[in-house]
Amino acid sequence: MTGPTGILSASRRTDIPGWYTPWFLDRIEKGCFFVTNPFNRQSRRVNATPKDIHTIVFWSKNYGPFLDLSAHNILVQKGFHLFFNFTINTPLKELEPGLPDLSDRLDQARRIARDLSPLQVAWRFDPICFYEKDGRVFNNLDAFEHIAWQLSQMGIKQCVTSFYDPNPNRTEDENKRLRN
Repeated sequence: MTGPTGILSASRRTDIPGWYTPWFLDRIEKGCFFVTNPFNRQSRRVNATPKDIHTIVFWSKNYGPFLDLSAHNILVQKGFHLFFNFTINTPLKELEPGLPDLSDRLDQARRIARDLSPLQVAWRFDPICFYEKDGRVFNNLDAFEHIAWQLSQMGIKQCVTSFYDPNPNRTEDENKRLRN
């Protein structure tokens, strides 16, 4: 007899923990999701029980709403394993509009590491970007060392990075959409 083998990714394109935690918990309670293929518009059922899903992988820049509802505790009590990809890039509001302050996001990471395990968290400093403002070139690396030190003190050891690389053959809107 084998155990659950599925991994549920929640989600890279839509910040479920930051915006849709109540909906997600409702679908978990109902035991399934219906996923629509964006290309052919066909819908399929995805079972979402601990019998079917070994691990739920979350992707977010803001776990505040998720933690406020104790969703991590609810899901663990139901028998799910959890993993968190937590993107923490910069304190600059011009690069990360709409996010809580960096100190609040670090507190969220601390809470996940404390309540579960730091081994269940991957820090994403993603993307590393260079940008021009007022004729000068800047980057978002200023806070990297501070963020790395803070997270290492929590026991979070894994960091994933990438570079933002705009494609000159795409329109600015396409490049912007791919950044997000």
